Amino acid sequence: MCSLPPLSSSEFSQQDYWDKFFKARGKKAFEWYGTYQQLYSILHKYIKPRDNILVGGCGNSALSADLYNAGFTTMTNVDISETVIEQMTKQYEKSHPLMKFVAMDLLQMTFEENTFSCFLDKGTLDALMSDANKESLERAEKMFKEIDRVLKIGGRYICISLLQDHILHCLISYFKNLGWMIRVCRCEEAEHQEDSADLKKNKQAGSRRFPFPVFAVVCTKFKKMERMTPLLEFCPDEKSTERLSSVEQLKERVRSIQHFATLCHQISHDENASRDVFIELMDPKSSKETPKYILFVVDRQCKSTQKFAAFVVPQGRETDWLFASTEGRRQLADSAKFQRLIVVHLGRDHKFDSLDGVQTELAGIVSSLQPQGLPPNTQIPFLSLGAQVNQRKEIHRAASDSTGEYVIEEVEEEDEGKSVILRRLIFLSNPNVIQSEARLKNGKVDLKYLACQHHLVMVEELREHLGSQNTEQKSILVIGLGGGALCSYLHRAYPQFKIDGVEIDPTMVELAKKYFGFKPNENLRPHIADGLSFVQQLAASDSGERYGCIMLDVDCKDRSLGISCPPPSFLDQNFIESVKQCLSPYGFLLMNLVCRDEVRRKAVMEMLHESFVIVQGRKIKGEVNEIIRCHPQALTKSSKAKESGKKSSKN
Repeated sequence: MCSLPPLSSSEFSQQDYWDKFFKARGKKAFEWYGTYQQLYSILHKYIKPRDNILVGGCGNSALSADLYNAGFTTMTNVDISETVIEQMTKQYEKSHPLMKFVAMDLLQMTFEENTFSCFLDKGTLDALMSDANKESLERAEKMFKEIDRVLKIGGRYICISLLQDHILHCLISYFKNLGWMIRVCRCEEAEHQEDSADLKKNKQAGSRRFPFPVFAVVCTKFKKMERMTPLLEFCPDEKSTERLSSVEQLKERVRSIQHFATLCHQISHDENASRDVFIELMDPKSSKETPKYILFVVDRQCKSTQKFAAFVVPQGRETDWLFASTEGRRQLADSAKFQRLIVVHLGRDHKFDSLDGVQTELAGIVSSLQPQGLPPNTQIPFLSLGAQVNQRKEIHRAASDSTGEYVIEEVEEEDEGKSVILRRLIFLSNPNVIQSEARLKNGKVDLKYLACQHHLVMVEELREHLGSQNTEQKSILVIGLGGGALCSYLHRAYPQFKIDGVEIDPTMVELAKKYFGFKPNENLRPHIADGLSFVQQLAASDSGERYGCIMLDVDCKDRSLGISCPPPSFLDQNFIESVKQCLSPYGFLLMNLVCRDEVRRKAVMEMLHESFVIVQGRKIKGEVNEIIRCHPQALTKSSKAKESGKKSSKN
């Protein structure tokens, strides 16, 4: 932006540097952070024609002349560079006779106290405080002290700035301590820069967005009074004003916009950077701590005449593989045939009236994520599954000591052209994962339906192997009862078997009974216990009770481990040995393994091989889940024959 960059940041405050700069620039105006046309809506709101205006660090900007032309004629322009003051005086002395230009150091002004009603600073503070060192801080505080001295009570300091973190902290802290009202406004128009090179190449390009957001900080001078808390306000756009309770809140609002703008710039200029990017948008007007929207940016690495669209996922469908997984969202983008698709998830705890309402609220934000080169004001299509944005009905919400807050909800979907109601248990600590799901038929739970793909694979493995062994005992242990769907399904499929389900959380057992059709009897028994202790005690007992199949399906609460299922304590060698001891002679273990870390997965498989003769993994298409089948001894001949026809991967 500058044709004569400073050798060090401290040179910004030196008269010699700016004299050389303006001699090199000549008469060509140098506009920091926007022109009058881009800033007038902010300026006219906070500056009145009757104001006595002091423009600090005016440079050779045309802003003062434009304000003068708009009726703001009582104006004094100050700059440390005598060269630029001479240039500006000659340029405007005839056309703008009431406008004054004075060479002066803003840190040591010679004006009388209480002279001005407005101090306008466009980029000057950023130049003075170009870094966070002690000298920069001292320069800024000297200027603030002078601003306080020359402004009248009720006067306003209007600072146009990028609000880097050190500037934001210094500016807000200083004037809050003085008892001034502080309002921070975003200046989106000032972030669009005309680019003559782009215009020559493509007349439709219009303008390009400055990579950093521009803000106007309006500090209004009040007499400092004890027990009076200065007002802090934030205006993300011209229509919205939010009153905040702390400086930290105000800083967080600014930082969130800065982070979002930086990400938008990165995405717009680097297609590869947008892979697997997601953005959480909070509702500042809501007390809810969950995002109102989550936006996933999906790019297709191919050319397309259809460049950009947004797809709004109805509430209740965000757990579908097509919308919840990276692979699913890429498949959705391929089907929609747009080069870039923004997949929008709607926050669970927020209300949305209509698709049109969502589009209105998100239009500006989604527009910021459009690929580089699209014409300005491009109409962005918003797609969805029909016109309804809410397909979720919450029927119960509570919390348990073990799982934290949870909800039970019903979602209406289509299955082969017919409408079906699905009832789901969701842990809010992991809201995109369905813990249990049941299908309703005539208002009752359909026990013939098993929703989870990994449960279906477990049942398939059970059918193929349990009946093939020469064993008298027909019993199954499920560690991780949850909503009871798997146990209920097994009991219906094998009513003569003894099905035991172990669940550490008594609340889950009650939910299974009340909402998911779980009906205990002598062959379907729930056990409220820690799965680890249950297995270890059984292995150590002399009761002789053993199981033909043990299914391990326990969720891991710590998402940072790279393994979502089971928890590390269930992958301990001693526990696995106890599981082995709880199996009948030809029994076997089925483990639901969800591991995104290949090194960890390999370690798990090696550990299982220490205890079991046969360890085989079966991947589930479209999911991270993998069913691991473990046999403590070699299979019989009939089982081997069946195994030879299966496509399982041995590890």
